[in-house]
Amino acid sequence: MVINSISTVLNDHLKKAFYYYDLPGLAVHMGINEEDYYFVFGWKNILNKTPLEHGSIFHMASVSKLFVGTAILKLWENNLLSIDGKVCEYLPKFRMADNRYKDITLRHLLSHTSGMPDVENYHWDKPETDSKALMRYIQSSEVADAHLIYSPGEGKFAYSNMGYEILGGVISSVSGSSFEEYVEKHIFAPLEMLDTDLLTFRRDMSTVCSPHEKTAENRFSIAQHFPYNRAHGPSSTLTSNINDMAKWSKAVLNGKILLPETMSEAWKTHSIVSNNKEHICLSWFKRKQNGHLLYGHEGNDDGFRASHWVCPELKVSITVCSNFTKAPVKRINKEVFNIIYEML
Repeated sequence: MVINSISTVLNDHLKKAFYYYDLPGLAVHMGINEEDYYFVFGWKNILNKTPLEHGSIFHMASVSKLFVGTAILKLWENNLLSIDGKVCEYLPKFRMADNRYKDITLRHLLSHTSGMPDVENYHWDKPETDSKALMRYIQSSEVADAHLIYSPGEGKFAYSNMGYEILGGVISSVSGSSFEEYVEKHIFAPLEMLDTDLLTFRRDMSTVCSPHEKTAENRFSIAQHFPYNRAHGPSSTLTSNINDMAKWSKAVLNGKILLPETMSEAWKTHSIVSNNKEHICLSWFKRKQNGHLLYGHEGNDDGFRASHWVCPELKVSITVCSNFTKAPVKRINKEVFNIIYEML
């Protein structure tokens, strides 16, 4: 393997992707074993030409769910909960209009097989930042009046951000702290992910990329609202950069964050995703590419896209971030893996 040629080929490919996909900013980390490669193109804010840097912070959207799932599994490792335990055992105030909710387990929520519907409105325009915001949502009419799409245990996949808000409530209830505090103490701090946070409102926003959209005239504009609301923290509010995601990737691939048997449980298939034929595990999605299994998650919110995947067999990790609503980050992620595979 000629490392320099991999770096050169990837840099050339990503530079073209940045140009042809017409992106305001693009940041990519690629890891092979212990080698790390970082590629950054464009702007944090294209309107005022603020350059993108390696340490620039992106909203990671649903990549948040990997950290929520890991937190639940860490509590399981410490015998503080059972992933097959009923949600209502850990959250007595959790109620739904559909009595089948009493059968929902943590495993159902982690694997999107609970039958719970999705969140209808994240209220980015009216963000809540206090510590009780998440529990207010869990006890809100949107949850309490909801009906299940199907019965828990049928093994059918239906993506539910609502279910992950519930998991955040479980983490808080079992740990005795906010879910953000638990994740920071037990995941971010041990891995020295110092630029990673779930509480965007306390950040220095000058370090954070602006969320970009396009006008009807195909011109870039800044999204009206930054996608943050503490009521939806567990499903959506991770902010990080490619430097810290490299630390996370190494921890996952080298068994530094969960025990090997726990990671094996996390990567067991639970259902098929009908629209793309991938499989859902516990928080992680699983796909096969070039004969190898990859595990990861996408993030998609107003003004941001993120794609994070690891290939344990090849010790490869790829994170792709852009500050644009329609950035094809998963396509870019797959393209990078193809290049690496051909050159290994």
